[in-house]
Amino acid sequence: MNFQDFILDPKDAQRVLFGASGKLGPMDFAKGLVAIIAVSLVLNIISVVPVIGGLIGLVVGLVLAYAWVCIFSKRFHDAGQSGWMTIAAIVAVIVVSMVVSVILTPVFGGVDVTNMASLQAMSTGLMIKNMITSVIANGVVGFYMFKLKPAAV
Repeated sequence: MNFQDFILDPKDAQRVLFGASGKLGPMDFAKGLVAIIAVSLVLNIISVVPVIGGLIGLVVGLVLAYAWVCIFSKRFHDAGQSGWMTIAAIVAVIVVSMVVSVILTPVFGGVDVTNMASLQAMSTGLMIKNMITSVIANGVVGFYMFKLKPAAV
């Protein structure tokens, strides 16, 4: 497999990313998750822009959350399980995110609220920490989901 194998074809985007019914094979799931993570990383950078970044972040973030739930639900369907198992995947991502965040917090340091330069540096550090945490948490849970065996027909 090479990097191109994980790029979502725009013609397949609606089928893969939206609608929680149906099934999604491992490669389509991986393509959908990579697309969601990529957009999420760009969104994380845009969210630093005052006012408009937050508004764009909210709207696009909700769409990404819906797409995330859809691809996980369809992947569980492909494995012969209930789409409601997506709740377990959400909990797993939260737990992995918390663990990674605790590990990365000392790396990116604390903040001195009396120093404006420290606040700006913390903002950048926090953004990078969030991006790394998101990639690792979704990567760990996504890898598990990718390896799920399809249900016997």
